[in-house]
Amino acid sequence: MRPIVTGVHVTDPVRAHAFYTEVLGLSEVVVVPDQELYILGPSTGWEQGCQIVLEPIVDPVTRAYCEQEHREGHSAIMLGVPDAELEYRRLTARGDVTFHEELTKDVLGLHFQIDDTVGNILSIHTA
Repeated sequence: MRPIVTGVHVTDPVRAHAFYTEVLGLSEVVVVPDQELYILGPSTGWEQGCQIVLEPIVDPVTRAYCEQEHREGHSAIMLGVPDAELEYRRLTARGDVTFHEELTKDVLGLHFQIDDTVGNILSIHTA
């Protein structure tokens, strides 16, 4: 068994769509803006990896939970790249990405954390 689609709560689905596609380079799978439906990730089939649904935060309980997770520095999602150091340099060079953790090597391997601008911390790992 393996995940094929997961969701991440976001404060602004339109801004999230821009960040995840333009900054991170994820592909559009399904985009229906008038229904706030954005599914991103591999578009060549589920066998290529998990897709992400950008879930709008619509209730105060979810908002409070997401804000607490962000304050405590917990990653909402872990993303894999072939080379975390190369990705770290690419995102650093942009100058518009906020880092929560610099490039680190530990028991989880080589990784770093960034802010997705819509309420989440993302952990990016060599995978």
